Amino acid sequence: MATCTDTIATENIDFCADQENAAGVSPVNIWACRVKDFNSIAKPAALGAATTLDEAGSITESHAFTGDAGFFKISVLPETGSVETEGQGEKGSRTNVNSFAATLPGNGKRNTGFIRKYQNVGMIFIVEQVNGVKKQLGSERSPAYLSENTAASGIKAGDVNGMPIKFSDTQAYPAPDYEGTITEFTPAP
Repeated sequence: MATCTDTIATENIDFCADQENAAGVSPVNIWACRVKDFNSIAKPAALGAATTLDEAGSITESHAFTGDAGFFKISVLPETGSVETEGQGEKGSRTNVNSFAATLPGNGKRNTGFIRKYQNVGMIFIVEQVNGVKKQLGSERSPAYLSENTAASGIKAGDVNGMPIKFSDTQAYPAPDYEGTITEFTPAP
């Protein structure tokens, strides 16, 4: 029989009704980078090493990059972004599909080029929620990949002119909080 050790102390999961708990993601604080541009990618503590629930649900170390590489920023239409986790699988073999969906403003050549360049590329995303918490999608072993994209010019006034996108990963854990430093790339002169 396997010897299993529970290193995480039992904790209450309580909530104060007067705490702010705003929904949504920042339309301007979204960072992305190709997995191949990292020197090292931090990850949450293993369940056998974490001693608190917070530790098991967060990444506290910073990622390291090769040369001048780093995250680039993405802006999306306000109130279109969302980070979601969906548990999948059977008992004893559960996994989590984490996704980031949002709408890029417009459907012009820059957005088309973005889709062409990154549609088959393993990525890491850091997405800041309205409450300031930063969620990470993708990991070294299971990067986030573009799973959906469409483009529409809209039909009439008031319709969205944009490009809805969705990047997804599959992990053993829900999208963790990223508490490390966000290093942005050095632009070419």
